[in-house]
Parts: sequence; structure tokens; C-alpha cells
Amino acid sequence: MNRVVVETCDWLGRAGHSVGLIYQDQGPVDVGCPVFALPEGGAPGDLAAVIREFQPDVLQIHYVRRASLLSAATALLPTCVFLHDQTWFCPSGDRMDRSFNPCHRPHSAACLFWNYAQGCGGKNPVGNWQRWRRTEELSVLKHLPAIRLQVASRFMQQGLQENGYDPARVDVIPLFADPPEVPEQTEPGLLLLPSRLAPGKGVDLALLALARLRDLPWRLVIAGNGNQREELERETATLGLTERIRFLGEVTPTELHHWYARAEIVLFPVLRREPFGLIGVEAMAHGRPIVAFRGGAVDEWLSPGETGLGVEERTPAAFAAAVRELLVAPERGRELGKAARQHYARFQPSAYLERLRHAFDRTIAGHRTNPGSTPT
Repeated sequence: MNRVVVETCDWLGRAGHSVGLIYQDQGPVDVGCPVFALPEGGAPGDLAAVIREFQPDVLQIHYVRRASLLSAATALLPTCVFLHDQTWFCPSGDRMDRSFNPCHRPHSAACLFWNYAQGCGGKNPVGNWQRWRRTEELSVLKHLPAIRLQVASRFMQQGLQENGYDPARVDVIPLFADPPEVPEQTEPGLLLLPSRLAPGKGVDLALLALARLRDLPWRLVIAGNGNQREELERETATLGLTERIRFLGEVTPTELHHWYARAEIVLFPVLRREPFGLIGVEAMAHGRPIVAFRGGAVDEWLSPGETGLGVEERTPAAFAAAVRELLVAPERGRELGKAARQHYARFQPSAYLERLRHAFDRTIAGHRTNPGSTPT
């Protein structure tokens, strides 16, 4: 989400729009446009003060900590909300059971039961309650028709519709990847796995999968950080793969571009159904084949057998088989990469900005005909 916000500000500025960024974080961000800090626990009055100062035509919200800001915003000016994940309508955020099967139940009090029955919540009942309350509070969005909703995939649009949201309020705006600015320098056998190191991202499964491919000459670079890093490093040592796997930690977008240019194959072993999956279109921009589990929005940018390999069964054996297929036939990977680069045209910044501007126009028009209520 942070990258999308920063890069959206950048590209809107390049297109001649006047952009301001309101943030509520631990420190300021460098985005090349006016920034406004909202105090911790910011109240509607704090938001109103920023709007009076900057006087925008439209407000796009990406993340809020207080649901009251939603109703306050729509009373002040045309407002839209970009929903980056499913926590807006699912307390667990994944809408999957413990076997990774999708859940299509709408958010309700019954979710507190299903947390345990189908294993979609945590083991701490207090944490489950807190997450449920947050989703319940954010459901006020359903009753603010003046606010338009933006999502990156039809998968997210379906989730909203299953939770009672009017599909006519939803704009589907697939995300984008910057075009590569570094020369290709493919290194045979080099695998790239860009990911936050956290449960559900499937990095541990990828390690087990690669342990099955000891007979092949491969090396893996993992770009990203998270609270699972130490555990994953120990697992790497236990599997005897320390000499083959390198943990880079957090890298800049520029550094990541260079790793895409060097990689022969990109891995995307995320276990949950992704709301979008930015790694996929970044790989496409660089003309790199990707191996990913199918489901969610992955099916909206991955054409199995054409731009990469889609894995149905979420097991190390199935993932390993797909990676092996490309390692033993590098010419096949190059064909997939060439097709992936052609498909990238749908995910260029220009395509994203065009969809975004149309969504902003609909937000402004909808506010004129259906203005928000006065905030309490």
C-alpha cells in the first residue's frame, strides 16, 4: 500500500495534477509534493483543517484508523476509498479456512465462531474480537453512498458484493509497475522471491519446495523483511540450503529492479488469495516468468502456460514441480517471459492513471448528486 500511494503521487504529479498527501505515521515521507501530518488518533476537525488549507477537488483515502473520518470526509468534499485488502469486510483479512479454501460468508457476528470452526482467525480470542470490532466499525462505509470505492481486482469487487456493497459504487483499477530502466543481465538458475517475511506469504513453503530440487543448479535471492526472518533463516540452515539462499532484507525499488533484471524466474508462493499481487506485474514488466499459486487476483494477471506457471495445489511438491519445469527448460522460461512483457501493457502507469482519473470523475459526479451527511 505504501508503495502504491507514493508512486501514485509521483505519477499524478508528472501528469500535471496538484497532489497533496495526508499521512499518519511515525515520520514524514519524501514524495515530492506537499505533505500534511494528521495527529495520532486524528479527529474529523484535524482532517477538515488540512482540506481547508490544501482545497483539493477530491480526497482519496487508502487507510484510516478511525471510521468517523469516513463520514466526516464525505461531508467535506468528494471522497473515494481505495481498499487494498480484505480487512474492510473480513476480520482475518484472508477469507480462507485453515486448508486455504476460500470463504464466501459475509462479515457478521458469526465470524467470531468461524474463527475457530474453520481456522480463519488467530488463537487469541481477544485479538479475534479486536479485529472483528475493527471490521464492524469500518462497515459504516457500506452506508455512505456518496463515497465511491476503488479496488485493484475483480476478486476484491466480488468480496464487496458478497458483503452487501452496491457494485455500481466500485471502480476496478488494476495496479501498475514502473517500466524497467536497467539492462537485462539474466543469470541462469537465479530465482527471485520478493516478499514480506510473514506467515501466509508462503516463503517457508518455497524453501521446502526448493529442497526437493537439490539436483539442479539454482540460487535463490529473497528480497524483503519481516517477523518471520529468523525462523526462515534457521529453516534454511536445517535444510542445508545456506550456500544457495541469500536473504537481502529490505531493498529499495531501484535495487529490486536490478534483481528482476538478473533473475531467470520469479517466485510468488503466497498462500492466501491475493487482493492483487504487485510482484506479478513487476515480473511482467521485466519480462520474467513467474511461478505462483492460483486463486484470487493472481488469475487476473497470470495467464498459466502463457506468461508463467500457475500452481493449483498449495504444497511444496506441486510448487517444486513447476519450478523444475522452468529450470530444466530455460528456453520455455524465455518464451513465457516474452509473452509476459507483452501483457505488461495493461499494467503500465499510463493505463493506471487513465482509469484513476475516470474514477475520480465518477467520485466528483456522484458527490454532486448524492452529497454526504453532516459528520457527528
